[in-house]
Amino acid sequence: MHKLTRLGLGFLLLLALMVLGLPSSGWAAGSQLKQRLQALSTDNVTAQALLLMQDKRDSARLNDATFLLEKQLGAQPDDRTVRMFYGYGQLFQAGDYLRKKNYMRAAELSKLGFYALDEAAETEPENWRLFWLRARMDAFVPASNGRCVVAIKDVNTLNDAVPASLKPMLTLMRARAAESCNDGDMAALAWKTLHEMDADGEALLENNAGTAPAWTSEEIDEVILPLMEGKG
Repeated sequence: MHKLTRLGLGFLLLLALMVLGLPSSGWAAGSQLKQRLQALSTDNVTAQALLLMQDKRDSARLNDATFLLEKQLGAQPDDRTVRMFYGYGQLFQAGDYLRKKNYMRAAELSKLGFYALDEAAETEPENWRLFWLRARMDAFVPASNGRCVVAIKDVNTLNDAVPASLKPMLTLMRARAAESCNDGDMAALAWKTLHEMDADGEALLENNAGTAPAWTSEEIDEVILPLMEGKG
């Protein structure tokens, strides 16, 4: 237990602090995402689950969200979007168990969570939005977890696939993943590129450490909602 705690504490602590939809700081994209999800939530289980995940400190709502997604996977095991966000839910639960000092359960859930992310992305390789979601998580977790290698691979693949509106966030993900992988040249070039992207890039420059930023409006429109609506 002591060894597990020592090796995994930094990684799991960041997961506990990561807030993918409504962070305590960042851009005011959370209310927009909430409104868009509420419009879909009547008959969309994934939208219902994401609404429940807004407060990562609410254990009951996290459990309810993960349960909804697990039940949906039982009915539709080939739904990669559900599987991807099921992985997110498990990772957020890992952070919750860390706060409760249940390190064994936290480590177990983090392993299962990343497995779900990988399975969702790699079984539908033509769907770039799923790779975006995997990279969005992997680029911001600590270097000790080793996910930066996966993040860089995904970012490189995404470079020619995503619309121009997503390039600033993609560049930020490249910078953070490169730093985690100790690739100083790649990181420096990415930060320089971001700095040259005018207002869109400048807005992301402050995210040079710590938690992941909030969803941007471009991500909501180009990634999350199309997946919720089954458009790819």
